[in-house]
Amino acid sequence: MTTPKPIYDPELPSLADLRRQIEARHDLPLLRRRDITSAIRTLAGWFKLPEENVPASAKYIRDMLARVHVITANVSPRRIQNVRSLVLSAMREVGVSTKLAPYGFPLTAEWDSLRQMLSGNTYAQTELSRFMRFCSARGIAPNMVSDTISHEFLAAIDAESLIANPRTRHQSMCRVWNQMATEHGQAGWPLLRLRVPRYDERQYRIGSDLVSAAIKNDIDTYLAHLAGTDIFAGLPKPFRPKSLKAVEGHLWRYISALHHAGMDLRSTPSFDALLVPNVLKRGLSWHLDRNGQQTSKYIGEIAWSLRCYAVKYRAPSSETAAFFVEFMPKLRKQQSGLSPKNVTAMAQFDDPASVERFLLLPQSLWNLALAKSKTTGARTPRHVAQLLVQSAVAIEILQFAPMRIENLNKLRLDQHLIWQSKRLRIVIPADEVKNGQSLDFLLTEVTAARVGRYIEEWRCLFMPKANPFLFPGRNGKAKDQTALRRQIEKALWDEGAIRLTPHQFRHAAAKIMLDARPGHYEVVRKLLGHKSMVTTYSHYAGAETQAAVELYADVISNHRRTSVARQVTKTRRTPKLHPELFIDPLSLMSKARGARK
Repeated sequence: MTTPKPIYDPELPSLADLRRQIEARHDLPLLRRRDITSAIRTLAGWFKLPEENVPASAKYIRDMLARVHVITANVSPRRIQNVRSLVLSAMREVGVSTKLAPYGFPLTAEWDSLRQMLSGNTYAQTELSRFMRFCSARGIAPNMVSDTISHEFLAAIDAESLIANPRTRHQSMCRVWNQMATEHGQAGWPLLRLRVPRYDERQYRIGSDLVSAAIKNDIDTYLAHLAGTDIFAGLPKPFRPKSLKAVEGHLWRYISALHHAGMDLRSTPSFDALLVPNVLKRGLSWHLDRNGQQTSKYIGEIAWSLRCYAVKYRAPSSETAAFFVEFMPKLRKQQSGLSPKNVTAMAQFDDPASVERFLLLPQSLWNLALAKSKTTGARTPRHVAQLLVQSAVAIEILQFAPMRIENLNKLRLDQHLIWQSKRLRIVIPADEVKNGQSLDFLLTEVTAARVGRYIEEWRCLFMPKANPFLFPGRNGKAKDQTALRRQIEKALWDEGAIRLTPHQFRHAAAKIMLDARPGHYEVVRKLLGHKSMVTTYSHYAGAETQAAVELYADVISNHRRTSVARQVTKTRRTPKLHPELFIDPLSLMSKARGARK
């Protein structure tokens, strides 16, 4: 998955400022200064930015480093670690970083005695070592630890460290501290428990106890109507469970917004009473305030769900109907084509090297898994190998059969997989697909052989053979969908340097196809199972933009080459004309110096 690029703050000192200060530190050994300045230049090079435009801020560098991969940077993991360490040491040398102690900072005697209690527990040592150094450097004894100290530690690692997800690491530190207090309390570990923070500021849904029974009954009745529970009164085409859950969520988000806006909902006579213009403005304004007075996809969907209830399910007043007519176009922005997030993800495939890594990734994962499975000793490498093989199979299926993650996750050996000689056909009936279009994919012999080997040799290592799912989970069920999605995303990034979600495989399939065969929208429509060509064209009409830009660039380049050839020909005939049509400024400077001599 792609994340927004961090924004440069010109008020902060830059890497160029940091490098100049290090170069002026003659108290540091010459070799040390050279290593640090080299690391600073290397870091800016990885970011594809001038040193002057990279702030000497751990937060900024941490976010940017999350985009750097050993494959695209063409370096070893060790080199990235060394650059990180040298840049952090430079920040400490010039005073930009003052709160966190360096890695080798000695622990006080009290903290060292606690560290010895962690002998053999690698996880606990990892999670607590940074906190122990932090406290030792600040003269904080173990029995002085408190939630205040814990919060100061969080602020320090957030501002001055390059570790990923400082909040998560802080939560882990608190949990491990409490666990050690339970396990080693009698041996001298301080019996102080730290509060494990919860970062749920974006969660605002209220409980049903804060809403009147009439509101809940209206919502339940409406959802039953959408589900087609009553054949004679429901919709001709009932909503699917996932769509019902989405509508229910939108309605409750609106109700929760009214509660947080100060409205008492425990005595409200009905949900209909909340769908009058002044109340609608109050609830939707709360959402807009949270989003910087700008609408969003989710705010638009909330407004649309309210409109469907009021206009299609009920008989609204003229004021309510006029409200939706006036404000729906402002709240629910219609967007054609791919979203900005998907456009950014697809831009990766403008690079032929990325396309090559992507298409060869299943084989690379399989080879890596075989290498790890031969590791003797601990169980962990074997378990990692199993996950790599499973990821390889899932990615290869998505490459040749770009289905939605819900369908991939629920593939069954006894229902969806049909073997035809040496090939495998995946058939998913229409009632299991989001848009009601059946899917039918005939995989190549190579892919079928890989899936078959996975089924015979690897699948049973996860769960009992009796489990019917291709990707098995516990209790005879399919693997947790979120776990499978994250597993695929992790394999793509760790081994392929590609940020992609399982659903974006569908967009990638369209882009790769249209880049190779421009204009083949009907092929893409059939491949992705779209009902209408309108859907395909509206999504991917811009997928060939890069190819068009490159074609135009070729036209310009050809014109230039023709012009240059023509000018060279004229130059040979007329010696007075200067033969250098594109003059390098540096060459001009060198010629000027030569003339002065």
